[in-house]
Amino acid sequence: MRGLSRLERLMPARQRLAKGLALSVAVAALIAGAKPQPAAAFKLFGYNFFGSDEKPVSPDAQTYKIEVVIAGGDKTIKSAVEGASSLYSGKDETPPPSTPAFLSKARTEYDRILGTLYANARYGASISIMVNGRKLEDIPIDATLPHPVPVVINVNPGPVFTFGRIRMENRAPHSPIDDIPKTKTPERLGLEPGHQANSDIVLSAEQAMIDAWRRQGYPKAKALPRVITADHDNNRLDVTLAVEPGRLAHYGRMTVDGTKDMNPAFVARQTGLRPGDQYDPAEIELAKRRLQRLQVFSTTSIVEGDAIAADSTMPLMVTVSERPLHVFGAGAEYSTTDGIGLNGYWEHRNLFGEAERLRFDATVAGVDSTDPTKFTYSGGVTFVKPGIFDPFTDLTAQLLAKREVYDPYSQNTFRARVGLAHEFSERLTGKIAINGEYDQVEDFYGKRNLLLFSLPGELAYDTTDDKLEPTRGYRLKGTLEPFYEAKFGNFGAVTRIDGSAYFSFDAMGRYVLAGRVAVGSIVGAPANELPGDRMFYAGGGGSVRGYNFRSLGPKLDNGFVVGGRSLLEGSLEMRIKVTDSIGIVPFVDAGSAFSTSYPSFDEDMKIGAGVGLRYYTSLGAIRVDIARGLTPVKGFVIEDGKVKKKNTPPFALYIGLGESF
Repeated sequence: MRGLSRLERLMPARQRLAKGLALSVAVAALIAGAKPQPAAAFKLFGYNFFGSDEKPVSPDAQTYKIEVVIAGGDKTIKSAVEGASSLYSGKDETPPPSTPAFLSKARTEYDRILGTLYANARYGASISIMVNGRKLEDIPIDATLPHPVPVVINVNPGPVFTFGRIRMENRAPHSPIDDIPKTKTPERLGLEPGHQANSDIVLSAEQAMIDAWRRQGYPKAKALPRVITADHDNNRLDVTLAVEPGRLAHYGRMTVDGTKDMNPAFVARQTGLRPGDQYDPAEIELAKRRLQRLQVFSTTSIVEGDAIAADSTMPLMVTVSERPLHVFGAGAEYSTTDGIGLNGYWEHRNLFGEAERLRFDATVAGVDSTDPTKFTYSGGVTFVKPGIFDPFTDLTAQLLAKREVYDPYSQNTFRARVGLAHEFSERLTGKIAINGEYDQVEDFYGKRNLLLFSLPGELAYDTTDDKLEPTRGYRLKGTLEPFYEAKFGNFGAVTRIDGSAYFSFDAMGRYVLAGRVAVGSIVGAPANELPGDRMFYAGGGGSVRGYNFRSLGPKLDNGFVVGGRSLLEGSLEMRIKVTDSIGIVPFVDAGSAFSTSYPSFDEDMKIGAGVGLRYYTSLGAIRVDIARGLTPVKGFVIEDGKVKKKNTPPFALYIGLGESF
């Protein structure tokens, strides 16, 4: 007998646990049951009238009442035993359909309870199950029992065992990955002398030994039989684990299955796995994510071959399931300061058989007025060609027309852009593009037409554990856009650095402290010779909540807010999950934009604070934030050619999808 169940043979006879009778009750359980009864209630449109949704109970069903008694009164053990017991956890559900079925279910309790005791390092336990005052093992399968029959599970958990002598034979050679704190090793998992000897530690440590060999190119590593001895005199558990690594493997022939419109050769290429390279399970997982990133597959899997060939190669089978070619979507968000925002798109996601995407987007925002000329809207078409040079580089071409209407400025933009995106590693990505645009700008400086040529670039580094709801890690993103503006003949550059970090106070990520910082700078051109969308502003749902969108920045002598040539802002949130689906988020934001190329604090930093509600779904968190600007700001806007006041609102409400950062 393999595994920890061998410990039973090491226990004294008086502590051995009864294991149930060798009588099958499957037939009895099947033939027992109720005859159909006339329904006293009826259902209409999914609702029961004069009845309930409970399933009818067979007249032969064996009802019972159950009690769990733990010697010594250990509440942790009591809770664990109750959770492991199928009788206890099912006491409020439909009872077994017959007495034989009940007795059969009861006899499985020993193994269930024994397993949870081992998981709590109790290897000298005794278990007694009394049914109607008799030992369960003494009751014949055809016994007649009362309704409900009393059941008492008595458990003497015995002492807590600790690990004694530990032997790990044929461990993989040490590698740099072993020094990474998150890498699971037997020692980090707790398999050390003197530590509490929970059974799951042994199993996890054995798997860690296998994984260590797999990381070094041995995909067929397997565990050898464990040798585990319970020393009841000293309450110790001696453990010997051993692994057979098998042979070193390299990637061999790759086959692709499940393609319909996709080119199979392209699918194989996009995995990034090259024949002859040494096997690495991390590369296999990364290859799956690369295929998923193509957005054309609903499922992807990479299955390793059953055997390693004589030349050390191992075949791989890539299995995919294609999604529909066409997809469309829509979204919405709302805030009391920014109004309603709507967006929609239509996409063809496999244009020529190599996951090329053609997408049409349209958005409208700032819908807090009945005058369409005051809306912010955009429309564009984007073409993406994955794997343009290699599996890690994508080509993007875009045409965009947009109109922005905000308090500080309004702008019409016509843009053409062609760029490349490259994945340097799982965490590091980069983008670069050639951009040309024509802008019509109106703000407090007046009206102007601009012709801008630029080379926007971006580097992003992400160590977070989840893209939608990060609980650990950090993100850094730097953007640099050198430009030439032909109307005024200005050379310059726009730079911005964004960083965020996430720290979880518990293993489950229910209490997460999240913070972000952003800093930006423009050099080479004055503010009145730049497009409004390149200038820096603070305020709004993605910046300093509690203030109007893009309402914070340097002021002219007449008090009008204009765009700044530098920016500094930050946020701090405490994300608390009250339940698995509900969370609350108190937060504080601060920031402003400045007239100089570097933050000079000629404008006071404004602070907003509030609290948010989160409803967690598979698509991300539905976010509702309410915030107040702690320092009210008097502002001005131009409406219908007239200057009007627009001050900071008493409170601002924001509704959207996903965390704020």
